[in-house]
Amino acid sequence: MIIAHGIGGRSDLPIPLAALLIGAGAVLVITFVALAVLWTRPRFQDGPRYEGSAAPAPPRMLLAGIGFLSLVLVIGQVLIPISGADTDPSRATIAPVMVWVVFWLVVPFLGALIGNWYTDLNPWRAIATWFGIGRAERIGLTATFGLWPATFVLIAFVWLELIAPDSAPVTLGIAASIYTVFLIVEMAVVGRETGLAVFDGFTAYNRLISSISPLGRRGDGRLVWRGWLRSLPAVPEWPGLWVFVVAMVGTVSYDGASETDWFESLTGGIDRGIGGRTLLLVSVVAVIGLAYYAACAVAARAGDGWTAARVTQRFAHTLVPIALAYAASHYFTLILFEGQQLFATISDPFALGWDIFGTADWRISYFIITSTPIWVTQVSIIVVGHLVGVVLAHDRAVHDFGPGAVRSQYAMLGLMVALTSLGLLILSG
Repeated sequence: MIIAHGIGGRSDLPIPLAALLIGAGAVLVITFVALAVLWTRPRFQDGPRYEGSAAPAPPRMLLAGIGFLSLVLVIGQVLIPISGADTDPSRATIAPVMVWVVFWLVVPFLGALIGNWYTDLNPWRAIATWFGIGRAERIGLTATFGLWPATFVLIAFVWLELIAPDSAPVTLGIAASIYTVFLIVEMAVVGRETGLAVFDGFTAYNRLISSISPLGRRGDGRLVWRGWLRSLPAVPEWPGLWVFVVAMVGTVSYDGASETDWFESLTGGIDRGIGGRTLLLVSVVAVIGLAYYAACAVAARAGDGWTAARVTQRFAHTLVPIALAYAASHYFTLILFEGQQLFATISDPFALGWDIFGTADWRISYFIITSTPIWVTQVSIIVVGHLVGVVLAHDRAVHDFGPGAVRSQYAMLGLMVALTSLGLLILSG
């Protein structure tokens, strides 16, 4: 079973929390001032710049097969109690590490480095392709619904992880089965690409995260260098884009904050029941969303004819590096330690006493890294993520607001400092 998302408490901080907050805030402010002086023209608004020779396309059929096999292993958890097979209580099954670590964390995090490989890995796309499902596309639905359905899927998935009373392997198998039927029906009705773009929260999540990557795809599928961050400002402004990105930040914020003593004191203990935790999850997302909307409303005053709603869409991409930084920092130790369970469970995926690859007795090693390097890595990730957000926001402001760019970003800078402080406060325990 996955037992923890982080490591240590406030006593493990390498330097005092107050010093961290002041230092991180100062770095953001200094960066903002430097950008105001030195960055006077937009540099990312012209989209990707494909350079160099193209590399061979990744092995799509192999990745599709791996994705499909992984889905089968998760859904297969449902069959164990039905068959009456006795599982070994001392062993973990593959479903938790496959869902919460590999699928939810490793795949998108790698996508930020190597590009959107989830497109090929996506088991539901593979099923639709193999069986000819959803060939006729209803393209207009993307413009109509945008990412609103995907946002619901994202929050529901996090709810299953953090709040559901039972997230045992069998429950994950049932959830995967229901979601598979849901997506197949949607793809059959509205088309394969439209169904995935609108209704699959994981397609949207991976596409946004992988837009950070310097690697992209040509029309023939071959890999090309497009430059770091250059695809983020070119992300289509689908309806609900900014809400989806806020949910990316807010759900991880809730996850981290809910493990701290100060959050329990702040909420008065209402997080002890399912209803209370659900309310708090939605509330944290809503508060961050309102703060972002307010910053965008202030920014809108710097230009003629701009509205807060329009600015929220235009600057939504600037929160993607922050969402990635929050997730990578918060789940760093989860991947590092609990991710080692994959070595054991891949040999015995159903805890039936198998040893397919000779690794079933693998045990987690908690001594591969000490606490101080972990904290340094986590803090660095958060600060760098917010610095990138400041750069992207300034670049978009220069493009959209011209002479009023710096003035438009005062409130956004305040939001970035607040989010940085929140991230560091969560790390402090």
